[in-house]
Amino acid sequence: MKLSVTRHTLDSANTHFIPSLLPEGIKELENTRYHTYLPRPLRARRATFPLSQLLFSDFPFPTHLPNNVFSATQPLMYPSPPQQPQLPRQQTAAAGPVISLTLLDCLTGERENVTQFPRLIHEYNMRGQTVAVEFRAYRGALVLSLATGVVADSVLVNDSPLTSSVSIPAGVTVSLLIGRRLILFRFGADDNWPPYFESNLWQVFDVISGELLGELPPREITTAAVSHGWNLAGCAVCPRGLDTGFRLASVADLLTAPAEADSLVTDAAASGRGRYFCPACWLRFDAGDVLSIAAHESLRNDPVLGPDAMLRFYPTHFNDYGQAIDPMGLPAVDLACPHCRRPLPPGYLDLSHKIFSLIGAPSAGKSYFLAVLTHVLQERLFKDFGLVFKDGDPTGNMLLNLMRTRLFSGSTPEECMLGKTAMEGATYERLPRLGKWVALPRPFIYILNSGENKDDAAATGDDDIDALRNAAVIFYDNAGEHFEPGHNMEDSPGAMHVVSSAGIFFLYDPTSNPRFRRELIDCDDPQLRQHGRADQQDSILSEMEVRVKTKLGLHPAEKIPVPVAILVGKCDVWKRLLDVSALPSPVAGGTLDNAIIDANSARVRSLLAEFCPGLVAHAESLSSDVRYFGVSSLGHSPILLTQGVNTGVLAPDPAKLAPVGIVAPAYWLLSKALPHLIPAK
Repeated sequence: MKLSVTRHTLDSANTHFIPSLLPEGIKELENTRYHTYLPRPLRARRATFPLSQLLFSDFPFPTHLPNNVFSATQPLMYPSPPQQPQLPRQQTAAAGPVISLTLLDCLTGERENVTQFPRLIHEYNMRGQTVAVEFRAYRGALVLSLATGVVADSVLVNDSPLTSSVSIPAGVTVSLLIGRRLILFRFGADDNWPPYFESNLWQVFDVISGELLGELPPREITTAAVSHGWNLAGCAVCPRGLDTGFRLASVADLLTAPAEADSLVTDAAASGRGRYFCPACWLRFDAGDVLSIAAHESLRNDPVLGPDAMLRFYPTHFNDYGQAIDPMGLPAVDLACPHCRRPLPPGYLDLSHKIFSLIGAPSAGKSYFLAVLTHVLQERLFKDFGLVFKDGDPTGNMLLNLMRTRLFSGSTPEECMLGKTAMEGATYERLPRLGKWVALPRPFIYILNSGENKDDAAATGDDDIDALRNAAVIFYDNAGEHFEPGHNMEDSPGAMHVVSSAGIFFLYDPTSNPRFRRELIDCDDPQLRQHGRADQQDSILSEMEVRVKTKLGLHPAEKIPVPVAILVGKCDVWKRLLDVSALPSPVAGGTLDNAIIDANSARVRSLLAEFCPGLVAHAESLSSDVRYFGVSSLGHSPILLTQGVNTGVLAPDPAKLAPVGIVAPAYWLLSKALPHLIPAK
């Protein structure tokens, strides 16, 4: 049903409004006569029409309209199923003048002119489900239809659910409610429509009398309706300057809720609880909260991540293999975090994941340690424990793998050199987290797999057996500045993974400590001759203690239940104080010997307590389970480059690479977090 009502003069003589909505159940108005202004070409003529004549008399094509739909201009044509156009997938407008589709976002004020078809619009409804419609130009008309595999109850065309294809002639202004967006569109050649409208000031009309009830910002309309006792079903709203709008009862929730897409927060996102955690933003979720990533190329432009990202959506349709179907009908096999929307690694929900955080001051050598650690574990885990250490996310691990390749495949110091990790460099990515876009370190994920039969007595099913034989570990290459005192962890939460960590590496650089440097003054190592670096490593550990305990809600005197490995790095420089390479290996017969770990730790602790007692005190107030290890990522003194763009930079000598003590702290932390894979005695 469509109704035009008596014009009400506003602040402009050229402004007029014809409501496009009629409340449910007013069929008795069918024979009522109304004073009306006709559409703009005839609006100077005041006339009286029966409603049925107003609806159908001027239009030669057959119409079928729901009783509660009416428009400011011509009625829409809802063809019956046999008349639905069967369009080729790439059908475009017929040859002739370029006909455009103009889309107005009534909440944001954005305007878009579409000249290439098909045009897909996808959004989320208030329940987080994906909704999408498709516009196609066909024989001089516009065909609007639902995209494949989406819910229909969140797509309203002139306040009626879109259940089949709709053919819309040129020159018709139509209202579209899709998910959380309120759109007015017109198909035609007029690029100047509308000449004027205000998205931040809306008008409220009574659809029966046509009375202007008020002009308000859209966020205040619902509150005003309640306070004035307006009937939501009997009111129509539209941005000032337009003459077609929406029934208030249909859009009240959207006018109350924020319009920005990135404000969409699921129940899981709001609570932060769930079985799984995201390796990128560290927020928790359950399996049912996971987003699918669209596969069809036309489904780019995620409403949160932007035009280059594929659409993330909550799946409602699945194929016979249990794979989600995207709105264009293709299988969507990739998953994404419901919080930051970053893709999850393949098989992420099938494995247990353990974070191992690496903390250290700027220039302590964290990038070198991480590159060496992942390289050495790949060789040693299989020899020592029969475990396969493999890439769990080849795409996500690409940067770390390139660092490993550069370090171990270079033939000159320049080729082996690794650059300093910047606060928002290549190992970081910007993602939405709790309403903010922040720089977060890329997670590097590796899988530990045992093909042998472990003690499966405790297993009760295949899933339990798989859990015993497989696990994933996650590392991060943080910039050292993230750990310094005074750094705002909320505004830049790049080191927040420490709170969720199953084990912490703290890499201590003794060449920055004045007492170590004085003791080694006769040592010919270029690292001891570098100046301008203040030693604040004990302060960094103290700052981390405060942050972690605050996030975990612990009393300052309490200790975190997470093992901490203190790594005294560059042991090749101070080996005359303690020769770490001479310490006994803690691995024998496929088992980690904790007695040897403890004995070696006591010797390193004694040395560290002599030169940096504050660090020992902070470490042992942070955790109840601390061990000390001497390590060297390179196993030799680096070379000071004297030529080229890197003059003055220290670089490793590829001919002398011989890491020392790297695996012992990793084995100890792994045995604490994954005792079924790394047995210890």
